[in-house]
Amino acid sequence: MRHPGGGPAPPRTTQHHPAPPSTAPHHPDRGAILRSTVVAKFLPWPPNSGDKRRTLGVCRALLERGPVTVVAFSGADEDAAGLRAQGFEVVTAPWRRHPVDLALGLARSGSLSSARFYDRALERLALSLPAADLLVVEHVQLLPLARRLRGAVRVLDMHNVESVLAQRVAATTTGLKKLVWAVEARALRRVEAGRHADVVAVTSAVDEQALARVARHERVVVVPNAWDEPAPLPPAVDPVVSFVALMSWTPNVEAAVWFTREVWPLVLQRVPQARLQLVGRNPAPAVQALAGESVVVTGTVDSLEPWYSATRVAVAPLLAGGGSRLKILEALAAARPLVATTVGAEGLEDLVGRGVLVADDPADLAREVADLLLDPERAAALGAAGAHAVGTDHSWRAAVAPLTAAVDALGRGPVRE
Repeated sequence: MRHPGGGPAPPRTTQHHPAPPSTAPHHPDRGAILRSTVVAKFLPWPPNSGDKRRTLGVCRALLERGPVTVVAFSGADEDAAGLRAQGFEVVTAPWRRHPVDLALGLARSGSLSSARFYDRALERLALSLPAADLLVVEHVQLLPLARRLRGAVRVLDMHNVESVLAQRVAATTTGLKKLVWAVEARALRRVEAGRHADVVAVTSAVDEQALARVARHERVVVVPNAWDEPAPLPPAVDPVVSFVALMSWTPNVEAAVWFTREVWPLVLQRVPQARLQLVGRNPAPAVQALAGESVVVTGTVDSLEPWYSATRVAVAPLLAGGGSRLKILEALAAARPLVATTVGAEGLEDLVGRGVLVADDPADLAREVADLLLDPERAAALGAAGAHAVGTDHSWRAAVAPLTAAVDALGRGPVRE
């Protein structure tokens, strides 16, 4: 899926463009310029997933305070040149899964998901960078990769409390898959309990409470997911429902299957002409199998705008997950009302009634969706309220402010390795 205007991705390379020479790193004072290094899973351009949108939002907010170097993998969906054009330094290596790296990553963390993101080539490139004032690690799974990187202040940005997410997935599966996820949950709890950072950022008060049950960290701040600027679309003409998500991620796959099989037939009973769009990259076989007379599975799309333009109601029917849902903000920013499960709306409870409706039972969820499909004026009004709420209360500058305040409050100190 390409971001509009993102352009084609250039050939991948392990070379990086270092920042201009400078003196030893200055240490953060309130309001001082910060030189930041952000370690992410994948380069956040184009921002075609919730993970990338959060990383990009954090990076852009930090760029207002000083130079930012992004260290991340590149793949078929990443555009390093587009990110550099926005003023970021970029250090990247191709996404690969070398057996030696997997073994080393597993030894460092005990976590299978962490092991997937350990890479000696990217680590060597990152270690060649000068020490930063601020080192931000996006995702707990990247801690093995970032363990030896230097920063005066180290921040762990937890997009999810991953152990809780893994435990929820284990609770909704059976057999060997259930065992694997349960073991992974225990491994991730051990990683999350470590003292890896001076400041830990979470996406919601719910995640803050969940993390407190796993470990006690001295400085935990809530950095909610946010959006840059709403771009409301005209009301949709037809009764179309959309679930927009990365369709290879296990919680999204389970949500798509559950909604299509358990909820969608109930919607069709009231709105026979309705159509369901499952929109997102890399649909798993279980999602592809859902395609039918009233269900469209898109796979990767060049732009989401045409799909949101056709949408009267968006849904977030998650049964497991963590953090808060950037796809909810995306839908509301397009002025599309959204019906979610309680888990789906977790972390964005302030938007319930302001663009978001919540239901968990299949019959209740189907009723909320069908009611909006049959009442275009109500759907448009609820969507407009959501767009207004996103623009008023969910900007990235405001969201990241607690993090930069916590960094400033730490004052001067030695560079940590």
